Amino acid sequence: MPYIIDQANMIKNGQLQRCSIVVDGNRIDYISQQTKAYRWIRMPVNEFLLTPGYIMLDFSFQTPRSFPEFKEYMQQHFLSKGCTSLLAVCDVLYEQQLPNALQKLRQSLLNSPIDYFIGAKIPFRLLTPSFIRACKRWKVPVLFVELQGEERLEEAPWSWMYEAFVSYPVTLVPYWITQDATKRLQMRWKELLSSYRIPFIPFALQERTPLSLDVLKKIGVYPHKGDVRIGGEVDYNLYARTLLSDSVAETAIVDYDKHIPMITVHNGRIVRAGNHLFFYPGFGKERTIRVPGMFAADF
Repeated sequence: MPYIIDQANMIKNGQLQRCSIVVDGNRIDYISQQTKAYRWIRMPVNEFLLTPGYIMLDFSFQTPRSFPEFKEYMQQHFLSKGCTSLLAVCDVLYEQQLPNALQKLRQSLLNSPIDYFIGAKIPFRLLTPSFIRACKRWKVPVLFVELQGEERLEEAPWSWMYEAFVSYPVTLVPYWITQDATKRLQMRWKELLSSYRIPFIPFALQERTPLSLDVLKKIGVYPHKGDVRIGGEVDYNLYARTLLSDSVAETAIVDYDKHIPMITVHNGRIVRAGNHLFFYPGFGKERTIRVPGMFAADF
């Protein structure tokens, strides 16, 4: 039976929106300030702040873990912080290794309690038209490109790769090996890929940190996950209302490092309630992105 998340203080892009959300199963059917005509069960949440469930990046799941270690890692770094989906990444050193690396990563996530998307990390030399076509074949929507800062980016076959990107716009993300990558190198990455119209993100992404909506759009995770929207899945966090700013503009910022969600819901199921974490092995499923970047953001 449908129900209503009533009087929600929903945060979108740092702005507070007051609305009610009609939920049916694991689908959001309607969002509006006016839901008085509906007679379904209401769940008042006016004492909380509501945010979408977070999507976080992690490179470590290709390393085998025992079930107790896996459970502890998931609870400590993801479930406790309001993460409801993962972007898990495997290392690939040569093209023929891609299928096996993806399969190994999938096996390590069989007990995942939350949904996950899969990407790959490659050395710069592996960036070829053939590898981009392999990403299309195996539905890998994002590639993290290892960069020392000394690579001659101009020498990559960008013109040849363009056609492969057109048929399956894999998003390229820089992965700087050295922490002192200069702004000049980052600007060169941005200028070069822009000139060849290659899908890319101009900056490195941090692990175990909520990915922004613009990044999720570029990769193709949105509209599958990452936002509370009509037609979307029921993934959200509820925070104590005391986090709300008292400014006139009614802005509200949740610092995931300092603020802990009181309730986390993933696919309509509670995974956190107060200090209690609920671990459902295998409840999470792999999500496949068939066409990356359909709602791509412009950086």
